[in-house]
Amino acid sequence: DSGKVIFMDASSANTITLPAVADAGAGWYCKFVVKAAPSGASYTVIEGEGSDANVIIVNGINELEVDTSDDGVSNTGCSTVTFVDGVAIKGDFIDIWCDGSNYYVSGQTKADGGITAT
Repeated sequence: DSGKVIFMDASSANTITLPAVADAGAGWYCKFVVKAAPSGASYTVIEGEGSDANVIIVNGINELEVDTSDDGVSNTGCSTVTFVDGVAIKGDFIDIWCDGSNYYVSGQTKADGGITAT
């Protein structure tokens, strides 16, 4: 699925598993966009199975709200990126690319806490 834009809504799977970084290889890329705000369950993107452990590096996810000083999500090694149920909205997105060893994530959400990285 490299190079694809994947739209997430209630009709799609709520959890998407990335390929193992070794299988994805350097240059693999995908974009995930919220087509319909999650309702009843969060949408999650998780690292591949097997030897992958905390291979997702979140370089920064912009939060467009301005009511707090805690703006932006980052993580130096995690396994899950979540579009949070009841918080994420239509149009929130993340870009993910691979160098063969790690996945790198950046993106944008309208709301504080709309996307988390754990």
